Amino acid sequence: MIQSGNTRKKPTNTIIFNQKKREPDERQLKDALGAVYDDYMDILKLTDGFAREWKYYGTKYGWQLKLVHKGKALFYLVPMEKAFRVGLALRDSEKDALLRSKLPEKAKQELKSAKRYPEGFPLRLTVTQKGDMRAIRLVVDALKSSRL
Repeated sequence: MIQSGNTRKKPTNTIIFNQKKREPDERQLKDALGAVYDDYMDILKLTDGFAREWKYYGTKYGWQLKLVHKGKALFYLVPMEKAFRVGLALRDSEKDALLRSKLPEKAKQELKSAKRYPEGFPLRLTVTQKGDMRAIRLVVDALKSSRL
């Protein structure tokens, strides 16, 4: 079947590094993330100085880059096909601050309905295009200001 028009591959939200053999390297990440690779690198620049470690969480969740401060996870970066996800748990004060911020309404709704766990309130943001980074920057800035 021949497709006309835009042939850019759309993100599938598929976890792609789900084999334990070895953690993903830079070349594999760049190939997998495609157009959002630069955004992925921007997040790493925003969190320069935090400890980073690749962790394997099984075939369902795959390899994730865990960013750590003082022995505690700040958030996880999950590479996917042509996208990546940022997953984190927010403290009460961080949740309240983000609900008062310019965070996109969809993310605010997720936070409002989030169940509280011992680690905090879960929030997952997926980056599939350039515009998605605004929310990520707000969240990273909130974490840095409250936890440093």
